[in-house]
Amino acid sequence: MTGADGDGGGSGEDPEAARARALALLEATHQFPCAYELTVIAFNQEVTTVAVRDAVVPDGDPVAHRTVESRAGKYLSHRFAVQVSAAGEVLEIYARVRGVEGVVTIL
Repeated sequence: MTGADGDGGGSGEDPEAARARALALLEATHQFPCAYELTVIAFNQEVTTVAVRDAVVPDGDPVAHRTVESRAGKYLSHRFAVQVSAAGEVLEIYARVRGVEGVVTIL
């Protein structure tokens, strides 16, 4: 994922510069605090579903979470609306989700 996740998109960009660029982009396109919408595509496995949810909301707070199964059933699209107070929280969520085994992409 490039853009708001702060990973530099694999361009070899300095991680601090990539983070600063991602924060600036988020702050330019969102007014914090807000409900940030996030979609995670992952393998359709119960353990992965639980891990994705825990990565997005580690404290177990209620959050809007909807899943849509792929036509063949191999993948699940997890759609969240997470209340965040600052752009840095969004980057923290992306970092946690990237660490989940079975995640294919984050949108």
